[in-house]
Amino acid sequence: MTFNNNDKMFVSILLGLVLIYTFPLLTQQSYYIDDLGRSLYGGLGWSGNGRPLADVIFYVINFGIPITDSSPLPLILGLTALVISLVYIRDYLFGNDYITAALCFMMIIANPFFIENLSYKYDSLTMCLSVAISIMASRKSYSREISNIIIAITLTIAYLSLYQASLNI
Repeated sequence: MTFNNNDKMFVSILLGLVLIYTFPLLTQQSYYIDDLGRSLYGGLGWSGNGRPLADVIFYVINFGIPITDSSPLPLILGLTALVISLVYIRDYLFGNDYITAALCFMMIIANPFFIENLSYKYDSLTMCLSVAISIMASRKSYSREISNIIIAITLTIAYLSLYQASLNI
């Protein structure tokens, strides 16, 4: 996948809209549910919930354990990955209609059920990555080439190892 100038402009505009929308979450200083335990003890603990790839990602980001609160970086990285995955399916769904695509994609991120996922200081990265990878896997699954099927299966295993609720995408 290569990005042309229109793709880069679309990513910039959509990411700008997303960051404006999530600004209150980017500036919040309170912990949400699981965040308090992770900030106090610095442990990973996602593998016990069936999310081993989340442990790996935070182990790498924090250069080992204990993990530290690096917010809002996880949220920004997760939203960036999500916006890039949306660009990946934009041409397939909307062609060159960038305005309609941006409005539809904002509805995914501005969804009241998804905003809870963005409220976590630690989990927001892996939840956004899981949704982004599931979008890419669903796009790959339309092709009947064996290489794309293998990639789609690998991506499916990856997003299920990050956050199982992304299965419905």
